Amino acid sequence: MRTRNKVILAALTFFGLIIALTIHFVWPRSEIQVLDIKWSPDGKWTAIVQMEVYSAPAFVNDAVYAVRLKGPAQKDRLGDLVMNLPVNYPDPEPSINWRDSNLVVTLANHEKYQYLANPVNGIPITVQWK
Repeated sequence: MRTRNKVILAALTFFGLIIALTIHFVWPRSEIQVLDIKWSPDGKWTAIVQMEVYSAPAFVNDAVYAVRLKGPAQKDRLGDLVMNLPVNYPDPEPSINWRDSNLVVTLANHEKYQYLANPVNGIPITVQWK
């Protein structure tokens, strides 16, 4: 009887290890690194530039610079997405600033964004290039 229990325990341990390895190599992960934060002049909104990396260890990473807006009317817990563009070294991340009540996003001359929402929650977005 003891040998049977040992065999069952070894089998359960083996299957648990297989499940853990499968989750480790297939489960998608995300990493977020905040690069810049600017508050609106009225203090209600926060503009954030962050690098977001989405990956599964067995696959290629997808990294984007994301400009997000956080405030009283946001829908996404990370902040509503204003813009994203691929990370392409040595190109710098976008810079953000507030001009009156407009969010100004500045990109390098040759950078192109993949997505732009304008306006976001009633905040006009202006894109300019250096």
